[in-house]
Amino acid sequence: METQRFDRTIYKTNRFTHPTLEEKFLNELWNKNSKQVIKEQIQRDQRIKLQQDREEAARIERILKQQLYNGDLIDAYQQEQNIEFELVLETNPETNDVVIEVALLLVIHMKPHQIDGVKFLWNQIFESTSQIASSIDNYTKIDQGGSGAILAHCMGLGKTLTTIVLVHTLLRYSNLTHVRRVLILCPINTTINWRNEFDDWLKDLEATINVYLFTNDDIRTENREDFLRTWYENGGVLLMGYEMYRQLTFTIDDKPDDQVRNIFKIDKKPPSLIEQINIDTYRKYLRNPGPDLIICDEGHIIKNPRSAIASTLSKVRTRRRIVLTGTPMQNNLKEYFSMVNFCKPNFLGTEREFSHLFRKPIEAGQHRDSSPYQVKTMRNRISDLNKLLKNIIHRRGFDVLRSYLPPKFEYAVKIKCRPMQRTLYETYINYHRMNSFNDNLKLAKLFSDYQYLMKIWTHPWLLQPYFTEYYNKNSKENQTQFENIFQDDFDDEYNKINEISSTQNILSLPLTNIVNQDSQENLSNAMKQQWWFNIFDPTNTKFDFELSGKIVILKGILDECESIGDKLLVFSRSLIVLDYLEQCLDYWSEQSLSSKWEKDIDYFRIDGQVSIKHRAANIKLFNDTNNTRSRLFLISTTAGGLGINLFSANRVIILDTSWNPAHDLQAMFRSYRLGQTKPVYIYRLMVKGTMEEKIYKRQITKQAMFHRVIDAEQLARHFTYDELAQLYEYDFDIGNDPMDKHDANPIQDKVLQYLINKHSDTIVSYCEHDSFLTHHDEEILTAEEQNQTNDQIKTHQHEFEGDDIIWI
Repeated sequence: METQRFDRTIYKTNRFTHPTLEEKFLNELWNKNSKQVIKEQIQRDQRIKLQQDREEAARIERILKQQLYNGDLIDAYQQEQNIEFELVLETNPETNDVVIEVALLLVIHMKPHQIDGVKFLWNQIFESTSQIASSIDNYTKIDQGGSGAILAHCMGLGKTLTTIVLVHTLLRYSNLTHVRRVLILCPINTTINWRNEFDDWLKDLEATINVYLFTNDDIRTENREDFLRTWYENGGVLLMGYEMYRQLTFTIDDKPDDQVRNIFKIDKKPPSLIEQINIDTYRKYLRNPGPDLIICDEGHIIKNPRSAIASTLSKVRTRRRIVLTGTPMQNNLKEYFSMVNFCKPNFLGTEREFSHLFRKPIEAGQHRDSSPYQVKTMRNRISDLNKLLKNIIHRRGFDVLRSYLPPKFEYAVKIKCRPMQRTLYETYINYHRMNSFNDNLKLAKLFSDYQYLMKIWTHPWLLQPYFTEYYNKNSKENQTQFENIFQDDFDDEYNKINEISSTQNILSLPLTNIVNQDSQENLSNAMKQQWWFNIFDPTNTKFDFELSGKIVILKGILDECESIGDKLLVFSRSLIVLDYLEQCLDYWSEQSLSSKWEKDIDYFRIDGQVSIKHRAANIKLFNDTNNTRSRLFLISTTAGGLGINLFSANRVIILDTSWNPAHDLQAMFRSYRLGQTKPVYIYRLMVKGTMEEKIYKRQITKQAMFHRVIDAEQLARHFTYDELAQLYEYDFDIGNDPMDKHDANPIQDKVLQYLINKHSDTIVSYCEHDSFLTHHDEEILTAEEQNQTNDQIKTHQHEFEGDDIIWI
């Protein structure tokens, strides 16, 4: 309330006269209000000073805790700066004069592995200027030569800079390289980041290049042709999302299979005349003649050789192709084959040949119950595959990243299942156990079961919003979409094309004759008919955190990060879970006098519904080291796990385990990447005895395959061949699993140690994740075995006569 003010001079009395009663009253009123104003001002000053003292004390406490929690590790970390001053790609063999070299201002910022990467790409894709000149058609002046390669550097190793250096050099010497137009395809959410990286690295160079960003937000439909023509005629770099590229160049004549048509809602009708003219024009710019070099960022997106995007990309004229990926082996070796086949078509033979000679033997030897013959065969085929690919894939793994960064500690933390969670889980499993569906429906049902169970082990209250979303959706639409279970993230709209919505979904079983009713008034009645409602009434349980050990541990990590001054990333596959966490933040803000959580100030969120520009602005705010209020990022694993840099955070929570290990790897390396200055701590939270624990074990099996094939490391085969059939088994009792033991190594993370001490009744066990990926010398091939591999493989050639394949 504003204090009433009085002009003091009006009420000043003459010393020779006596004040009237009215003057006495006004003077007293003024004095009273004046004292009140002064008192309130003093109180305000005291409050401000107290708040400043508190903030300063908190800042000092954070500094001290930083030294306590991270200081020793930071002091122990000393990054060697090996600065190069020259990177020559080609010299004149007769005069030894430099023909092509990288700009010095770029070289001084490069790490040795990036320099090696540029050299590798130049040698494998271009070879030499004389080779380039000999591949130019005399009549069309179009480049007919070249090859492709994969830059498979671990996430965080700076593939973007490596690529920019190569592109800048090629365009700088375009008269010799014959490269004028470069097309970079990437996930749509990374296009702005690519443009910013080009701007940042090239801003001080004299030889600048044109960079064109093509998005729906920036380029209107009627301006598309003019925009593409400008790039095509003037040259430079064109940045575009995969889906936009597909839309501009794909028609029915590309002939995808029926499954692809259904997923992408492809119209089976031929395009109209006007549409065909537009597509033909776009194809001229983007396909044939198209770019002189095409680069596919996050290239594991090209994981299905029969998908629409893979079919479209295979028709690009240029043979000079680069795939960038940090996770070459994603779900299986079939996807791995797809990337290699894009870079060097038919190099590994047909898909059938590759499956017979490599994929099946390697996968058969992956398991703990594999026979000695299967293990030996697997090792032989891995050795041969690595030999085949050594001149196609430039692989640099985690060890390189470790040499440049502070240490990373990744913990798999098992959490005890709470009594209500256990009751709900057991009831669901026993009532809805897998039955005699055919294979496709069984797979769809497994995935829908997983989505349901995920809500239980995260927090039982989530059953309510999950059912509400399902009810509302199925009241409007009842159709089936099916894609491979291991590629999907159901709740994330960013991955909507992979969504499963089966009429045989387990949710529909108690909803017969109700789900199709239009009125939302029936929602409450329908919910009461759910199997869980008599066991668990969600009323007033939303913020009962004793129902979920995961939320208790998450809150504990969040509180510790806030007191230390560390920024935190939280990844979840589920939009419903992210919504719930936002509601928890609001609740915790109301309950706390000091800790406030205001969206887009204290915390941010990225999912598939957040615009590219909005997420870029939020990332910039979050990464500002002077912005201490921005301390939490909630991220959808699939929408935010690719191509964004959040190195200001050094703690990461992976709240739910993905079927696909690549998703979780991508997530954690948003923080653990070049530019990080603190030790990084990653917490994989999983509930003991549930399906997600088994998924985690399956993830390790996939990562074992990833390391075997790419890094030629031999890893322990931890899990049995039939584990997928055991996903519905559960065991909540502690001590039955030999992996339910605390890691023998001392805990380097004081936050985790504190949480174990405080929540000993919640944390069952922990172990360092990297311990599962330990190198095993006994599984390295002997020299004799290595000499045998080529003969063993070649014996199968007669089975595939008539197909082109390169053999070592």
